[in-house]
Amino acid sequence: MGPKAYWINFDGDSVSWQAPERPAPQLRKSFHLTALPRQAVVTFAAPGWAEITINGKKITEDIMIPAVTQLDKRTGVCSYDVTEFLRPGENVIGALLGNGWFNCATHEVWHFDKALWRNKPRLFLTLNTDDRTIVVSDTTWRGKPGGIFFNQLRSGERFDANNITPGWDLPGFDDTSWKQAQVVFPPPGELTPPDSAPQCRIREVIQPQKVTELAENIRIYDFGKNLTGFCRITVSGEKGAKCELLYSELLNPETGDVDRKDISSFIIAGDIAQYDLYIHGETDPFVWQPRFVYHGFRYVKLITTGEIDSIKVEACYVHSNFARNGKSTIADPTAAKLFSCTDNSFTANFTGIPTDCPHREKNGWTGDAHLACETGLWLYDAAENYRHYVQIIADTQRPSGQICSIAPTPGWGYNWGSGPVWDAALFEIPYQIWQFTGDKSCLLQNLDTMKKYISYALTLLQDGIIYHGLGDWCHYDRSRIVNTGVTSTAYLCRMLQIIQAVSEADAAEYQNLRMELIGNFIRRFRNADGTYANDEMTANACAVYFGIDDSPALIDHLAAQLRANSHKADFGIIGAKTIPRVLAANGYAADAFKCFIQPEFPGWGNWIARGATSLWENWDGTGSQTHVMYGDFPAWCFNFLAGIRIMEPGFKSVMIAPADVPEAGNYTFSFRTPYGEITTERTGSTFRCHVPEAIKCTLAIPETMSAEKI
Repeated sequence: MGPKAYWINFDGDSVSWQAPERPAPQLRKSFHLTALPRQAVVTFAAPGWAEITINGKKITEDIMIPAVTQLDKRTGVCSYDVTEFLRPGENVIGALLGNGWFNCATHEVWHFDKALWRNKPRLFLTLNTDDRTIVVSDTTWRGKPGGIFFNQLRSGERFDANNITPGWDLPGFDDTSWKQAQVVFPPPGELTPPDSAPQCRIREVIQPQKVTELAENIRIYDFGKNLTGFCRITVSGEKGAKCELLYSELLNPETGDVDRKDISSFIIAGDIAQYDLYIHGETDPFVWQPRFVYHGFRYVKLITTGEIDSIKVEACYVHSNFARNGKSTIADPTAAKLFSCTDNSFTANFTGIPTDCPHREKNGWTGDAHLACETGLWLYDAAENYRHYVQIIADTQRPSGQICSIAPTPGWGYNWGSGPVWDAALFEIPYQIWQFTGDKSCLLQNLDTMKKYISYALTLLQDGIIYHGLGDWCHYDRSRIVNTGVTSTAYLCRMLQIIQAVSEADAAEYQNLRMELIGNFIRRFRNADGTYANDEMTANACAVYFGIDDSPALIDHLAAQLRANSHKADFGIIGAKTIPRVLAANGYAADAFKCFIQPEFPGWGNWIARGATSLWENWDGTGSQTHVMYGDFPAWCFNFLAGIRIMEPGFKSVMIAPADVPEAGNYTFSFRTPYGEITTERTGSTFRCHVPEAIKCTLAIPETMSAEKI
């Protein structure tokens, strides 16, 4: 047996961890090597976030690691090969620890500050070389506070360059004045093996497109688009000079100042949202960026105090480091911009987990996640990241079978927001992982969790219908949102259908349950004229989309409804996914496309006409400017413009069946499958496609288009 690793920090488990303005711990460990190993691997856990160095160099470009888990159930673990960082003689491992999701002190409405797991940062680490463990986290480590004197997920980070210790993580440093590390309680969650989900990185560094001076010491930086991350500043000036950074998506049109009302709307008085502070030291120039926070923004207000000789401000775009799978070009400018805005919204809302927005909340809302997951999987190799998130959802399950509407959760979100429409993430995301990768394991691993949920949901039926949940959220006229019984019961049917597809042993039982629900749905909501509920578009589309009613007359009526309303978006987020898909799958793709691009309120095209760089939360532009819950357009394009339909999971076989949508103009699409790249393109009325030979392919080209294989 090798040496034993312990959970450590440098000042124990005193009650002072509750103080929000608490410096980020620095921990160091010196060790000697007589010879270099063939391989060396550092494995560590930190329920907040950690930055690990060896001999003064970061061991990875990944940041904000490990990715968050449901912290009362699991603690994330990361593992990195560090062979290249070692040298003969003295070596030093350094660890800088952030609060992350583990120690949220910001007072907000979801109560992460009251989470039962909450405590100050701590570290568990081993360094293994070849066949032995040579370094563990224990009381031989030394620690002291660093320059980061505040870091909070929803508030920001504050750094004093006068409190840094040069060389602290390098060999030869004298740490005798540092405190001895102490063994502390482990976090409540069990250690999980490192997963293969890509962690977060800085994916792009963006220069400001415009700088506006509001006063001698106040400037507004415009980075041209909404993004997620933080600013990197390079500063020269007098010791003690301050740089305050306030992040926002919006400007006040009258004053030109940043408008931060919405992003602060869920923060309880006394705390501040999206605010970073840098205090200059003696080193000129000094480059600084936050380590343990991220923000959602387009604009940054910089306020300087004291003498600043020069300052450079850049934006670092941060998101999960998954590879791109799908690409497109579309001639129609509105469609091309909408595709780009959706892509931007997806990446801006995937920082370790999929979130609803990157600023005001940063919460892993399950409904937002599953509505956009097909878009995510068409655009990126995000399956492992989604698998990680599904585990968090499963870890929120209560003994009753109920799951939470946000994942992770401190306990908030079980009795508001949850219900089949949001809870479908537990079913839909693993199912889509299977479709895109051919890997069924996420479904199988969660099958018992799904069954337990179904048993729970059935207890909520009232006369055979389930009414719990939010339904067709964010319709522009909330008085006209479809009855939640329609959307919740339809999604429960979808859950039963997925279990049928996964488990042959359970197929008959769940088919019977599904058919019973369908009968209940029809009896409760079908009208004499064949429409559903109050003849809302979403109600009619749900009946078709979820396999309840395949009446051609109902589909024709849905298309007529859209046309009568000038192709405007008379629906919320459930209609936004189901209506365009139902229409496109049944001969009305051109109408669905017109709905996406029409420029009047309400609709996606209206956002584009108003200058959107990402998708908005509400059709009228209020609320968040970076949401992804309306984000099915790229997936719709791959299905119906590119015409790529997955016939066997993992792209073992496909159908290429493009819809004839002349309004889109010429376009190209490509998608990287396990067998090579599928490409499709349209030029005029000619459609061309290339499908790798290893993929079985069926062509179904409309008579109005000619086809060529390339």
